[in-house]
Amino acid sequence: MEALTKRILAIVLIAAIGTGIGVGAWFFLGPGAAEVGWETPGVSGIPESNWIKVGYLGGLKGIQGAGGWNGAWLAAYDINTKDGGLQVGNETYYVAVKARDTNEHDPSIPISTGLAAAEKLIDVDGARYLFGGFRTEVTRAYVELAMNAQLMFFGAGCATDEFCDRVGTEYDKYQYYFRQTPIKSSKLALEIVQGFCHLINVMETQYGKNITNIAILREALDWTQGMSDLLNLWAAFAGYTIVYEVPYPIASPDFESYWNLVESSGAQIAVPIVSGDTGITMMKQYAITQPDCAVFGIDVEGQMTTYWSTTGGACNGEIFMTTLAPGVDVAPYSATFYSDFETRFGYGPTIYTAPGTYDAVNTLVWAIDQKQSFAELDIIAQLETLNRSAGVWLSGPRAVAAPRLSYDAKHDVEEGYPWGTGKFAQWQDGTIKCIPTGEGTFYTKGAWMNPAWYGPYAIDFSNFSLGIYPDALATGSIVLPTVVN
Repeated sequence: MEALTKRILAIVLIAAIGTGIGVGAWFFLGPGAAEVGWETPGVSGIPESNWIKVGYLGGLKGIQGAGGWNGAWLAAYDINTKDGGLQVGNETYYVAVKARDTNEHDPSIPISTGLAAAEKLIDVDGARYLFGGFRTEVTRAYVELAMNAQLMFFGAGCATDEFCDRVGTEYDKYQYYFRQTPIKSSKLALEIVQGFCHLINVMETQYGKNITNIAILREALDWTQGMSDLLNLWAAFAGYTIVYEVPYPIASPDFESYWNLVESSGAQIAVPIVSGDTGITMMKQYAITQPDCAVFGIDVEGQMTTYWSTTGGACNGEIFMTTLAPGVDVAPYSATFYSDFETRFGYGPTIYTAPGTYDAVNTLVWAIDQKQSFAELDIIAQLETLNRSAGVWLSGPRAVAAPRLSYDAKHDVEEGYPWGTGKFAQWQDGTIKCIPTGEGTFYTKGAWMNPAWYGPYAIDFSNFSLGIYPDALATGSIVLPTVVN
């Protein structure tokens, strides 16, 4: 794009974005939550002896924590009202929920705040089962506290491999941890590669592009490192060049400089690996700079149905990974869950922590029901039956909202449709469209690649299927943004 044209468009976009700041701030703050006392959603007058005490930990003023808390609350409401509670023996029990704010969405990464919140939830509030997590550096501290107390913790926000890896190496201590969402970082990276290859095919075959150069914009946080490693490894052996990569500080990113460097590097695709609200600034500046590249990756803020308003439309054309895209019924209860959540909270449950935590609470209640026991070791034994080889799918009192569940030996949700996959979606003129990933097609470039070179990933790219989920789930096709010349 010519420099003069870019400058004119930049002035228009700055004005439009400036007038949209108030709206964006309202939408960002709108889904927030606050600490409240114990409650039994949908029912009242239940004695504490008949509570299933579910505690949620997260940054409640951020979209990730607010989404997770709302998912937990709605799960409790559905179990208490639609299912009439849970019968164990001759008693009926109801789910009680309470949240503590860890503030972990804050760029300062407040480990001490998260730890203090967890201590209160366990020691003061008496939570029996714990859910949540988001920022690895903070979650790591309070998960350790839960494991020391032998309390079950359902991870519903952290992708870092290490949490479930510890189940494999120190089972006696970490057996109480199960990850519900998302799939782990290394598997997320694998799906990014699959979706990426399909995007390249589309750009080359349908748009006549010759893709050679890639840029990566990632948060300088633990969870992004493994993903960067795999992307760099794949690019090297697949014949692409990572021409620019920046692990940026989440407290003070300079996206004007980053996007200018992306443009000057000649990257045709930029891969964001972003979990926090810097995604908003990232896409606003993308629309101003207008680098000649598509945007494809992980932008957690981009999952929000309010993102179009938050960015003033600057996210148009961005392709991102999500869990539950609008209009995509990935499980029997998806449509009802989506409608119920949106009606009650005023925004769609596309942020991954919302359906993930909803399902995690239902998974716990299912295990208690199956074992007719509240004992942690009994619940763990039941959850360990949920594995692919056994062919067991969750069929509790309520069908799951997100993809059906299957745990591996490390208590990690198994990657692969329908157990655990991301969905790729694209912002197209104000709506989120779930896009196909190339079902039935294979990656043919670099067929000489030896999977042994990929170490722990053990990926054979010589016969690499691109389809992550059935193309029938898609609600639209990939459309390149107009800035891509």
